[in-house]
Amino acid sequence: MPSNLHLLTGACATALLLALLPPESAAPPCPPEAAAAVAAGWRAYRADSISAAARHFLRADQLCRNNLDAMVGLGYVALRQDRVGSADSLFRVVVQHDSLNGDAWDGLTLSNWRRGDQTAALGAGRHAIRLHPDNAATRSVLSQIDPDWDRTAGGRPSRPEALRVDARTQGNAFQVPAGTGWRGFYVNGVNMGVALPGKFPSEFPPDSATYAGWFDLLSGMHANTVRVYTILPPSFYRALRGWNQAHPDAPLWLVHGVWTELPPDHNFNDSIWKADFRAEMRRVVDLLHGNANIPKRPGHAGGRYDADLSRWVLAYIIGREWEPYAVKDFDQRTPSPAPYHGRFLETTGAVPAADAWMAEQCDYLLGYEANIYNTIRPIAYTNWPTLDPLTHVTEANGDEESAWRRKVGRVLPRDPIEYENDAIGLDAMRVRATPGNPAGWFASYHAYPYYPDFLLYDPVYDTARSSEGRSN
Repeated sequence: MPSNLHLLTGACATALLLALLPPESAAPPCPPEAAAAVAAGWRAYRADSISAAARHFLRADQLCRNNLDAMVGLGYVALRQDRVGSADSLFRVVVQHDSLNGDAWDGLTLSNWRRGDQTAALGAGRHAIRLHPDNAATRSVLSQIDPDWDRTAGGRPSRPEALRVDARTQGNAFQVPAGTGWRGFYVNGVNMGVALPGKFPSEFPPDSATYAGWFDLLSGMHANTVRVYTILPPSFYRALRGWNQAHPDAPLWLVHGVWTELPPDHNFNDSIWKADFRAEMRRVVDLLHGNANIPKRPGHAGGRYDADLSRWVLAYIIGREWEPYAVKDFDQRTPSPAPYHGRFLETTGAVPAADAWMAEQCDYLLGYEANIYNTIRPIAYTNWPTLDPLTHVTEANGDEESAWRRKVGRVLPRDPIEYENDAIGLDAMRVRATPGNPAGWFASYHAYPYYPDFLLYDPVYDTARSSEGRSN
C-alpha cells in the first residue's frame, strides 16, 4: 500500500472520532503549527504534489484533531486519489459540525457527483453556491446534472429563528401542538403500501385524486395517522397537504420511513452504502419541507416536491426489518461495546455495535433537519420480534437446530444463513434523548400474528384471549 494511503487511514479514523462528538462540544484552539501545516498542504496540493499535501494535512490533523480545515484538505486529497468514499465521509463530518463551511460543501458536491448520487450532489451544490456564489466549478457540475438547478422547488421554506418542535414524546405517549401548549395524541394509524392490484409495488399511483380518495376513507374509519415506508410521488404529498388544509381540526399526521437494503457483507459502516442511506434521509427531510427535486430512477419515485408537510409529520422511522444474521455479523465485527454520545441521542453506556449504529443514524437525520430547517420531531428505527430483546423458550437458535438435525439424522445445510429469531436483539431502551432533544425518542416494532414461530407456540402467549377468541 502506498505510504500516502497509510497516512489517510489515520485521518479517516480521526474523522470517525470527530463524527461521534456532539457538534456543540467545546474544543481547545488549534496551535499555530496546525494552521501552518494546513497552508503548506494547500501549497503542495496546488502544485500537484498530492502525497506531500496528504502529509501536511495529516500533520495538521494530528496537531489538532478537531481541525476541520485539515479534514477538508484530506477530503480533496482523497478525491484526487480516487478514494471517493473516504472523501465523502470526511466532507460529511465537516458539514455536520460546521454547516457554513463552503469548501466542504463544494467537496461534497464533487464526491456525490463522482458516486453517481445526483440528488445529493444537487443538494450539496446548492448549499455550496449559497456560501460561494461565484464558484464556477460547482456551478458547472450542477449545470451538467440539471440545467435548471438554480430554479427552486416551489421556494425554500423559511427557517424559524428558534428550534421548532412539530411533535414530541412525553412519558409513554405522543403529544402534538395545541395552541400555545401540547395535547396528548393517541395514534390510530394505517400503514400504506400504495401499489394497486395488478401493479408492481414501485408502480405508484401518479394522480393526487387517488390519494385524496384514500384519505377520505381513512378519516372515515377514524384514522389520524398514515405511515409510509419509502418516498412516494409528489402527488401523494400534495394530496395530503391539501386534505389537511381542508380539515384543520382533524388532520392526518404522517410517519415517514427511510428505506434501504442490507449493506454489503453486513457491514453497516460500509462507506458507500452508508452514504447512500444518509442521502435518502436528506431527501426525505427535504421533500417533507417542500424543498426537493429528485431525479426519477427505476423502482423509485421522483419529481419536484413542493408541498411543505412538515407541520403534520409526527415522526420518522428509519431503516427496515433487519435480518438477524446481518446484525449478528456486524456486532461480531466490533466485539468491544462502546457508548454513543450524539447531539440529540445517546446510549445508556456501552452497547453492542448495531445498537450504537442505529442511534447514530437517527441522530444524523435529526441533526440534518435541525441544521437546515431548525425543526425537530421524534424518531425511531424499524424493529420486529425477530430482533426484540426478549427471550422466547420456544424459539430455537442455530446451534439447537444443528443439534436436533444430528440427533434425528438430518443433513446439515452447508453454510446456512440462519434466521436465529432469539439469538440477538436490538433494544431501543439502550437509547435516550439528550438534554438538547426536546422531541424525544420511541420504539417501533413490526408485529405479525404468525411470525416468528414463538408468536404461535409460546405457551404463555397462547393463553391470551379477546372477545374475538384466541389472540396470541
